[in-house]
Amino acid sequence: MKKPVIALSARESYIAAYDINMLANIDSYYDYIHLAGGIPATVYAHDEDEADAIAKSFDGLVLTGGADVDPSLYQEENTASYPGSPLIDASDVFLYHAFRKAGKPVLAVCRGIQVVAAAEGVHLIQDIPSEGYQLNHNQRNANPPLSKHDFCHSCIFSKGTRLYEIFGDEYPVNSFHHQACRDIPEGFKEAGRSPDGIIEAFENGNVIGVQWHPERLAHDAKHLAIAKMFIKDANG
Repeated sequence: MKKPVIALSARESYIAAYDINMLANIDSYYDYIHLAGGIPATVYAHDEDEADAIAKSFDGLVLTGGADVDPSLYQEENTASYPGSPLIDASDVFLYHAFRKAGKPVLAVCRGIQVVAAAEGVHLIQDIPSEGYQLNHNQRNANPPLSKHDFCHSCIFSKGTRLYEIFGDEYPVNSFHHQACRDIPEGFKEAGRSPDGIIEAFENGNVIGVQWHPERLAHDAKHLAIAKMFIKDANG
């Protein structure tokens, strides 16, 4: 089996000592794709044409985590969001649509699932705690502290979905977000929710969105299985 080449959506990082912006990503995404049998590379699209060219050249796309999605992308005022670069938002949306149009698989992680939702016309919950949800959805705030490799809460999976085939009825996930998808995009299946009702996953064919960070749980066979499923899709 050939190793598919996987595009990782770039994230911007400012390095003050050199007064430069870096376009790169976190090492755990590269390790996750490598462990599953793919070759990862970071990409950034200035416009739709560039995104289409990238989609032709790569076998799959990982929309990675990061800053909040700008609420203007889903036609809301900013009431509790902390968006990053509008250029990164635009690149993510260009890339998502390009890979969808090309029929190539997309794995959308944390912010990534929110990008998919916004690109499909769904609004986001801008701040989970202020809407009264019971669970802690950001384990950085847990007491006692949880590491990025720890589980935080369970996810209840929906029968008849690809993620259910991996996880069964219920399985623990990690959690690093204060925003979430308010609805399931049209044409997608709900695949998982937290016990307090937050959308944790949805699917549409070879597009899989998860609200947690499976790449930080690659030591767990079931969470690594998501990447293996994605790589299998990328191999056609």
